[in-house]
Amino acid sequence: SPSAHPLPALSAARGVGARPLPPPRVARAMFSRVGGAGGAEQDREEKEEVDDKSRFQFLAVLQFLQAKGFIEAYVALESACGVKYTDGALPTAAVLEASLDMFGKYGRGRGAGGPKGSAEDVAAEEEMLKLERGACCTGPLDESSTAVVEGLSANVTSVAWVARRSDEFLALAATADKRLRLFGPDGSTLAECSDFSSPLLGLDVRAAGGGAEDVEVMATAMGGEVSLLRLSEAADGGSWSFRLAQRFRDHTKHITAGRFSPGVAHDGQEDAVASAGNRFLTISRDHSARLYVRGSPQEDFTAAGVVRLPAEVTACCWLGSESFVLAARDDHNLLYWDVKGGSVGGPKERCKTNLNALGDNVVSFAVLALAASPNGKMVAACTDKSRIIVLQAFSPRQLRNLYGAIVEEYDTPSITFSLDGTFVYATSSLPVRAPKVGDEEEDVDERLARAKAMCGQVSIFELRTGEQVLQLPCHERAVRCMALHPHTEALVTGSFDRSVRYWG
Repeated sequence: SPSAHPLPALSAARGVGARPLPPPRVARAMFSRVGGAGGAEQDREEKEEVDDKSRFQFLAVLQFLQAKGFIEAYVALESACGVKYTDGALPTAAVLEASLDMFGKYGRGRGAGGPKGSAEDVAAEEEMLKLERGACCTGPLDESSTAVVEGLSANVTSVAWVARRSDEFLALAATADKRLRLFGPDGSTLAECSDFSSPLLGLDVRAAGGGAEDVEVMATAMGGEVSLLRLSEAADGGSWSFRLAQRFRDHTKHITAGRFSPGVAHDGQEDAVASAGNRFLTISRDHSARLYVRGSPQEDFTAAGVVRLPAEVTACCWLGSESFVLAARDDHNLLYWDVKGGSVGGPKERCKTNLNALGDNVVSFAVLALAASPNGKMVAACTDKSRIIVLQAFSPRQLRNLYGAIVEEYDTPSITFSLDGTFVYATSSLPVRAPKVGDEEEDVDERLARAKAMCGQVSIFELRTGEQVLQLPCHERAVRCMALHPHTEALVTGSFDRSVRYWG
């Protein structure tokens, strides 16, 4: 199984802000290729001599060099071996990194009878191996809801469940045309709200019980505003309606995410405010995270503090009701904050944990999404290098490195643990294959099939082994958002193909 720790050299090599390698034709113009006259013919001869195994190995190395931006080495190897690497040439991302992680694990003696890690490392690994395989989504929720709704008026930017019971499958979807809709399990529109001045980027729903109380919805927007809405069901159960409860405009740039706090701390102690969702957190491209609180569900929220960072806050999640985690660009740390204890009664920084396995300060990737495990003992950090790092909460200890979900610099991934904490779901966007020589000979049906090939997927990883156990082909374009049902193992996904789908 993949190693719980990345190879040291790789940890130090990754870099935030690294740009993709220029296309081979550009690279060749920048650097002369190895060889002289007749090089093209020689390349063809060498390529014909490469067997399938060697070709796969060359592709893995070329993929690694491209991801790192090592242009000279990339061009030299391509010229020497005659193998051309293109996006999508390998079935998964980061093939070489995953292989080296495995090698690094055995090189440290974890599987070869050599010297063991520290007592804490051994104990942490033993806890991971105790995880039993639970339940995960494996396909469409049912045949009738494979596509909940298609042909929406704009790209889907965020989704969330409205579910007070395990048998309730209502979903919210925000679209780029500043609309918020509630859909039933059959894809019917149950309610709609368009009272927004800018497109919505994020949605969250306050955890609710099985009663008939209003559902509280948080919608964060591109214009820097956060809207709190009440979603009510008519007494006869025949209709739903939105009502604006509060709106804040404290951020000066995009609010990329907002999260309600859970109601019970993970140590089993009751929350100080005794109810879920009496705090919420927003993060923005204005380099800040803001905290809001209230005394009870009947009261209004008020601002309770702000965290200002040197760069854009890229991701957040709650660890219980008293602590939250932040990630920022150009920072190799995860930042843990407590909601109380600051100099003016606001949040207080609790600790920083290094994301680099060697403990160095090299900034080598950006964390684009965060998720906490249901028991609060683990945090999953999804990076822009197609790598998910699963860490022990409040610690730099890396428990697993997960490879297989393709996530790049400008993606907006979603990540979540399964309800039983034994699986991790992550969105993945496969590169769309560019037309090749000979495509003009395809008939109409073949071209349509290629054009509609699913490029938006959800990758599912088993935490015990660190392996990718399933890929769900979800959408014809990138998966923009994903949410886990709060009471049963079901997902809702939204995409730039203007559709929303249910999975179970």
